[in-house]
Amino acid sequence: MNYLILMVVVRYLKKFFFCFLTGIFLSSVHVKALVGLEPPFRRGEWLQYQVYYSFIHAGTATMYVDEVLHQLNEDFCYKVQVQGTSSTALGILGFKVLDKWESYLDVDGANALRPHRCVTHLQENGYIRQEQIDFDYQVHQARVKVSEGHNNMEHEVTYHPIPSTKKIKDLIGGYYGLRSIDTTNLKLGDKLVLTVLHGQQIYEDVVILFLGKKIITTKLGKTSALVFAPLVPTEDSIFSGARPVEAYISDDVNKVPLKLKVNLVIGAVEVELTGYKGLKEAIHFQPS
Repeated sequence: MNYLILMVVVRYLKKFFFCFLTGIFLSSVHVKALVGLEPPFRRGEWLQYQVYYSFIHAGTATMYVDEVLHQLNEDFCYKVQVQGTSSTALGILGFKVLDKWESYLDVDGANALRPHRCVTHLQENGYIRQEQIDFDYQVHQARVKVSEGHNNMEHEVTYHPIPSTKKIKDLIGGYYGLRSIDTTNLKLGDKLVLTVLHGQQIYEDVVILFLGKKIITTKLGKTSALVFAPLVPTEDSIFSGARPVEAYISDDVNKVPLKLKVNLVIGAVEVELTGYKGLKEAIHFQPS
């Protein structure tokens, strides 16, 4: 096996998994926000995912909604924490990852789940990258502070305009934003377009294709899922096939990502839900 490819895949997944999964339902095309309603997730909700490259366990990711509301300036927010760690198998190969994200999302009904702050801490072996994004909706601007390196890191501050005509999301805010979206009018072949701020760049016109509903088998059992395919470039990339990526989302009020499949030039990656607590409604799994 080419271990270098495995390391590249795991590194890329950290960005890919959250970027596309979190933003799936953020388009204004064919979807409608349920403004003013309580989001169908609870404070205290916890989700766990396992990442596999072929038959190798590559890592674990968890998502947690703090039980306490937090106040930033005059706004009350949900605090969402995400953590990703590499597996023992990768550690033996000399590749250790400990990544953490925090996002503060608005509680207010009119601006529900709008991001106010996103904090990132990435640690790969001896390399560290820290990033904090603060969103200012009065002047339509995001302040990004970045520090990276091995020792004595210096920080850089940049400012980025926020499109006033679009509802921008950070990576984590996009994931929890899907909880407030009505997907009942989605039709086979619908294309969703989203805008995400990530890595000091604003990505516009990111397209997600809706592939309908499907009964899937997971480690927790069988259940109905909504299937989406992010349209990613395949030429001169690590991806393989016409639709190399498919995301499976629970077909219920929770809208929990159940599984992510990525076909690569060599091997494949799967990210799968393996544990959860505190959901607003139970996911109905049938025995496999």
